[in-house]
Amino acid sequence: MYKCMLLPVDGSPPSERAAALGLALAKRLSATAVFVHVVEPHRYRGLHDDQEALERARTVGKALLEQWERKAGQAQVPCFTQLTSTQPESRPGVAEALVDAGVAHGCDLVVMGTHGRTGLPRVLLGSVAERMARLAPTPLLLVRGDGLEPTLFRHILVAFDGSAFSELALQHADALAGALEAGLSVVYVVPDLTQLYRSAGRAWMFADQAQLQAQLAQEQARLREQGERILREAARQCTHAPAVHTVLKEAGRSLIGERIREVAEEEQADLIVLGTHGHTGLRRLLLGSVAEDVAQQARQPILLVRNPAALTHPDESHLPPPGER
Repeated sequence: MYKCMLLPVDGSPPSERAAALGLALAKRLSATAVFVHVVEPHRYRGLHDDQEALERARTVGKALLEQWERKAGQAQVPCFTQLTSTQPESRPGVAEALVDAGVAHGCDLVVMGTHGRTGLPRVLLGSVAERMARLAPTPLLLVRGDGLEPTLFRHILVAFDGSAFSELALQHADALAGALEAGLSVVYVVPDLTQLYRSAGRAWMFADQAQLQAQLAQEQARLREQGERILREAARQCTHAPAVHTVLKEAGRSLIGERIREVAEEEQADLIVLGTHGHTGLRRLLLGSVAEDVAQQARQPILLVRNPAALTHPDESHLPPPGER
């Protein structure tokens, strides 16, 4: 399981919540915590000169890191602290600085807060969190600033559709459930073919609407059977979780992400695990649907498990310049 966790801290309430959860998780998993603060002098532009702004930013950052170092000592969690910067110009963004720190310390998980600086609606649309999800070579645990009170996870929900990236998410969810002795629910949402045909403009292919409905009903039943097979295989793959519960859910007229959130509430899950394609970026992953919808609306923390193959040639064409926050 995770052995070294990167915990970015900036003093905001979401950051404090995420760091507290990360520290508790590190203690439970016997992992090392790495607290990192990125110095951003431009946030102190109201001072007289750039040097004064830099010194103020460094002083605040050092105090923040000392505070978390004391908390880690009290929790008996081994830790490192690092004060880094958005400089030099070759690394102009907060996310880039955090990724560099995580790689340097060999971190295998990032735990960070959202809804702090750019607002939750932008958590996957150009914010630091998106850039981290695009650039970090590790899973990313996002903790909402206004969500459920973060606690160690007792029940984990993973969305699964049989694809390679969802299988990787299942592996992480299963291992984490085993390490925490947490329950695990696996959900497969059956898409509604009627909605898909209408959205794709394919209903015109059937002049006879009765023929169309009969064909769709037949295909919908086939999708349900496929979903049942996929869930049985998912349950078979889970070898660490103490208990596994599978859930087949019809999408109906709702978005798949909405159904995942409903199941999370029904199962009383306190963590949702999602796989991401990675190579197209979260903004273009399923824009307006699964990843974005769940991350924007769910009350629970979200663990994003990215396809590591996407790290070779990341596509950043959809991202804003890293200096824009």
